[in-house]
Amino acid sequence: MFCPFREFARMGAGASTRCRILSLRSHRGRARVHDILGVAVSSPCVSVIMPVYNAQPYLCQALDSLKAQTFQDFELICVDDGSSDDSFEVLKRYRADEDFPAVRILTQRHLGPGCARNKGLDVATGTYVYFLDADDFIEPTLLEKAVGRAEQLDCDIVIWDAWFYNNRVQRDQHPAVGTLDFPAFADFPVHETLEFSAADNPDAIFTSFQNWPWNKLFRRSLLVENDIRFPALFRTEDLPFTCMALVKARRMSVIYERLSHYRMRTGSSSMDNKDPHALDFIEAFALLRDRLQEEGLYETYRVSHARWALGGAVYNLNSLTRVDSFARAFAELHDGAAERMGLLDVPLDAYTHPLDRRSLELIKANDAQGYLFFWMRNHGAFVDDDKELFDRVEADLEEARSEIDRLHGEVDRARGAVVEAQGAREEVERQLDDLRRSAEYRYGTALLRIPRAIQRRLSS
Repeated sequence: MFCPFREFARMGAGASTRCRILSLRSHRGRARVHDILGVAVSSPCVSVIMPVYNAQPYLCQALDSLKAQTFQDFELICVDDGSSDDSFEVLKRYRADEDFPAVRILTQRHLGPGCARNKGLDVATGTYVYFLDADDFIEPTLLEKAVGRAEQLDCDIVIWDAWFYNNRVQRDQHPAVGTLDFPAFADFPVHETLEFSAADNPDAIFTSFQNWPWNKLFRRSLLVENDIRFPALFRTEDLPFTCMALVKARRMSVIYERLSHYRMRTGSSSMDNKDPHALDFIEAFALLRDRLQEEGLYETYRVSHARWALGGAVYNLNSLTRVDSFARAFAELHDGAAERMGLLDVPLDAYTHPLDRRSLELIKANDAQGYLFFWMRNHGAFVDDDKELFDRVEADLEEARSEIDRLHGEVDRARGAVVEAQGAREEVERQLDDLRRSAEYRYGTALLRIPRAIQRRLSS
């Protein structure tokens, strides 16, 4: 059962007064609680912003995962991005649900997820902001754990691991190994108490945490004070936003748990349908480079930006499904976009992956056919490398499971020994008690003999 006073004590003196008070709201129903001055607290702790575009088949699962949150001190701001299906009707049903936290629905013509998120940011009032896509869903403890970590370490950003949810087979899948590189900043044994910043490892900041806004909790003041907004793009719009937030954050922390489920294989997600906006990734990386230069930060993060930009260029080229889209993007890269993106700002040997280095050489040579042949020949080896790495990880996991089982056995044996020792102690205490009672009886009878003898003498 939710206990406001226990929750207040649990969060402790290290948490900000604002969110300690906010945490006192009831688990369900958002009952108002008053602070020590008797003034009702009206702003939520978290503003959840959800861009919605033709997401009717998945929207209920996303909203239900919010409704199931163990931390309910949030507002939900849904921005309908010109949907042509019944998404808006679904949103209205949830807004009418009295058991659901406050829901606000905004509408706009179809401008893309970036503009929709900006519209939500304009009206957000929470201390923190979380972006949830309408076709994804989250674990019930996500907000509780993310807000708890942010309050514990006074973080501007909290980042967590994720599942890729394959919509075709309806199951979670592991992202490719290395998709997130938490150890570059915080090893597992110390991650719960360690906070860090981009400056701690500037060459790895962009390649470690992805552009995704949906696996991060942002302090809203970080975004407002640094004017961090999404560009008006349909694809890769999250790159300038997330990467600028990463370098501007004072403190960050990671949670080594998969708390988000990113839906794939729908035919409509950003990872499934890049061709209509095949050049957006170029504009996104160019915008990030320009902003870093304006802020005087580019030299510090130049290597990380270049590595991430080249990886992004290769990924986006290889994700296109139409010949005309690929040809247009490849030609654009050769004809100046590679320079705008910063791909030529570092020497070739600064790129750590040989496939990326060879890809850049072929782009500079304007050899699209050679590029396609190169990736056709290397795709099999690439897949084999992933399988080999996956097998090694599986073996390590199996070894870890065996060690856990062994430790569990030792713990069970130790518990049995403790129970046995407790039983022996109880038996000794019982015997001592019996002995004590027996001694008291004997000594008591002996002491009574004296006054009885006196009584007999007096009576005679």
